[in-house]
Amino acid sequence: LQFAKLSGFSPIITTASLKHSSFLKELGATHVLDRNLSTSSLTTEIHKITSESLEFVYDAVSLPETQATGYSLLAEGGTLILVNRSQIKPVEGKNVFTVIGIWTYPYTKDLGALFYAHLTELLEKGIIRPNRVEILPGGLGGIVDGLKKLENGQVSGVKLVVRPQETA
Repeated sequence: LQFAKLSGFSPIITTASLKHSSFLKELGATHVLDRNLSTSSLTTEIHKITSESLEFVYDAVSLPETQATGYSLLAEGGTLILVNRSQIKPVEGKNVFTVIGIWTYPYTKDLGALFYAHLTELLEKGIIRPNRVEILPGGLGGIVDGLKKLENGQVSGVKLVVRPQETA
C-alpha cells in the first residue's frame, strides 16, 4: 500500500478485515473492502469505485480463487502480480508475474541496493512505516503459543515475532 501510494497509483483498493480500515488508509489505501466478500460482491464493489478495469492487481494472498478474481478484473494489457506460483492460464493481452522479495538474485540486486540505500531515510522521515508486530515471549518456545493464536483467530493486523536469543 505504501509503495503504491508513493508511486502515484490511484485508486488503491485493498481487501482486509474492516476493523483495520483506518490504519490501512493511513498507509495509503483509498478504499478498504471486506476480505470476506464473495467474488461477485467484491467485483461489484470494485466497479462502484471505478468503472474502468484495473491496470494492476497485486495479490498478496495468491490462492487460486484470489488469483482468478484478480485476473478477471484486469484491463486489456493489465498485469496480475502474485506472491505465490500462478494458477492462471494467461490469455493474450493480460500479464501474470510472480514476485519474490529476495535482493541477491542477479536481476534484483540493483533494485535491492537502491531500496536499502534509502530505507533508513524513508523510515526515519515516516514516509513508510514498518509492520505492526507482537513480540512473543520465550524465544523459540513462543512459536507454539503463536501458532495456537493463529489457529484460534487471535492474530489480526500484526506480525508475530520471536527473538531466538531469548530462548531459555
